[in-house]
Amino acid sequence: MWLKLGDTEVINLDFVSTIKKNANNPTIEIIYHDLNNIKSLPFKGNDERDRAFKAIIENLARMKLFFE
Repeated sequence: MWLKLGDTEVINLDFVSTIKKNANNPTIEIIYHDLNNIKSLPFKGNDERDRAFKAIIENLARMKLFFE
């Protein structure tokens, strides 16, 4: 399964272990299964990060419902 990030990037969720908000910075972290490869998505502030995180979670929930 693939997740689109913006207009220029997609990630293969088969290799992702965790997607989480960073509590110390306005970023979202995508942690891959090997636990050494972490992609950090920066945002201007916490509000922008929180909106993006909510959108990612809602899209993942919709995809899960579609495949059930």
